[in-house]
Amino acid sequence: MVTTIRRHGAFAGILTALLGLCFALPFTLLHPAVPYMVLLIGFGVVMALRRPLRLPQYPTAYLLGCLVALVLLLPAVTVIKFAEQGFDDGPFYGVPYTNGLTGLTPSDRLPYRAGELLIYNRNPDMPPILAYETAGTVRWAQELEIQAHPGFEQYQLDAIAEPTLAYGIVRDRIDSTATWSFGTERCRIYLWKWGRFHRFYLSW
Repeated sequence: MVTTIRRHGAFAGILTALLGLCFALPFTLLHPAVPYMVLLIGFGVVMALRRPLRLPQYPTAYLLGCLVALVLLLPAVTVIKFAEQGFDDGPFYGVPYTNGLTGLTPSDRLPYRAGELLIYNRNPDMPPILAYETAGTVRWAQELEIQAHPGFEQYQLDAIAEPTLAYGIVRDRIDSTATWSFGTERCRIYLWKWGRFHRFYLSW
């Protein structure tokens, strides 16, 4: 009987670790710290609703499972972050552009979803703008500013060119060349699948 209970407890702990890891890990796309917050909040909710949900009463096993998931998150998050960023600079998030695009001429256009992605390269001392337009209406516009990022206050992104689209499951990606303070290098811009701007990286 005791052996059976221990086995059930061990199974509950392992299942907690696996489910917690699988549930929290995708949130790495938002920010590397978010999976840890999601895991801890989820653990707290499960423990609070343990009786109403009629879950097996193995609090120690659940706690150990949560701790194991926290430990496993560190290398998993690191691998995902490196797979996206590599040794590139970033992530940069830019700033929303709200001054209107009237009078500006797009440097490049990319058909995207129900509309177009528009790239506006302006004066050399002004960062480019990426906008999404459908049926003549600008849904969003993002100034690709990098100076707000710590350590890049003295640098400037001047232009992006030769854009191509790569489609993903959760996000899509614009691959392009970028002219900035270190010359002309690679630029990768990520867009959420529902059409919103996410972030971008620059090679070094």
